[in-house]
Formats: sequence, C-alpha cells, structure tokens
Amino acid sequence: MTLTSRVDSNGTGEALITNRKAVPLTAYLIQIFLEPCNPSPRPEVFRAWDSVATPGGAPVAQLQSRTEPLGIAHCNKVGVSVPGRAELKAAIYEDGSSFGESKWVNSLLDCRRFELEQIETVLTKLRGQAGRAPGKSLEADVNEALAAQEKKSFAFSCPLDVRELAMQKLKAGIDAHTLELFEGLRKTLLSSRPSPR
Repeated sequence: MTLTSRVDSNGTGEALITNRKAVPLTAYLIQIFLEPCNPSPRPEVFRAWDSVATPGGAPVAQLQSRTEPLGIAHCNKVGVSVPGRAELKAAIYEDGSSFGESKWVNSLLDCRRFELEQIETVLTKLRGQAGRAPGKSLEADVNEALAAQEKKSFAFSCPLDVRELAMQKLKAGIDAHTLELFEGLRKTLLSSRPSPR
C-alpha cells in the first residue's frame, strides 16, 4: 500500500492511497499535517476510512486507489498557503491482515466494535418499539441510548457515525428499509476480518 501526498489544481493537498497488495483493502487511518505558518503547534488530525462500516462501501482492489482531500493551511499573510500532506498510520485488509503500528490497527478495530455495539442498540430499539416509555418517541429513545454510549473516546472520528445515520433515517420515518440497512451493516461488520467480537 502506498500513500502519495500531492497538490490538486486548486492548490489544496490530497492523498492518493493505492492498494499494492493482491488482497482488497477494507480500512485505513491517515494522519493529516497542515503546516502552521507560525511556530504554535496544531492539534493532531486523523482520518479513518472503512468500507465495512460504510453503507454501500466497497474495498479498494489491487492497484486501485482512493483520494482523500487533505485541505490547506492558510497563513496570516495574503496569498500564502501551504497544502496539507498525510502519513499512513494503519490499514486492514479483507483477509484480516494489517499494516502499521498495532496501536493504530487496534484503534480501527475498536471503531468497528463500537459501531457494531451502536448498530445493535439501534436494532434493539427498532425491534422493541412496543416496550418504550409512554410519550417517548422512538427517535428520542434511540438518541438517548446512543448518546450514553458515546462516552468512549478515540484519537479520530469513527468512519460511521451511527447516531447521525439513525437520526437521519428516523426523521425520514421508519420503514422496512431502515431495519434492512442496520441489519445489513451489522451482518457486514460481523463477517469482517478480523472479527470484531
């Protein structure tokens, strides 16, 4: 797997992530560097991608690439800017093999476990609508249950924001497709390698 930092036609940084392995790439974590124009340090910025936790997501096949926008650091001086660059921290392949420091690989796997836990909470609430407290909407019930789980902290945002997806679907009105979507995500996560359990 290679990561190439480059500059697009607008002068903004982007990363080209290419899978060189015969096994499809299912997840990766990159660290983004936006160079400061003054000596004060910037906070660490990470971005994770995971085809397993993305509705309709597809792994990156051998010799295929994905592009990640990195942004640009603007200086106080007029017209001066520095494109972002990135560094690959970890990757997970479809067969369960991985690349990178175990701390970062484990962080990607912890995100999968957390997303699975949240998806199972949503499914429990969707299936058990009759057991809800009187006057409490399904949307409020799901939101409250997921908010209680969000106390876990990661160095980066998990690729799938289950709470946001659930709220979006519930606001549109619950239907069979909503249940199918969350059941499909659960099935995909459970069948991923290495296993999230």
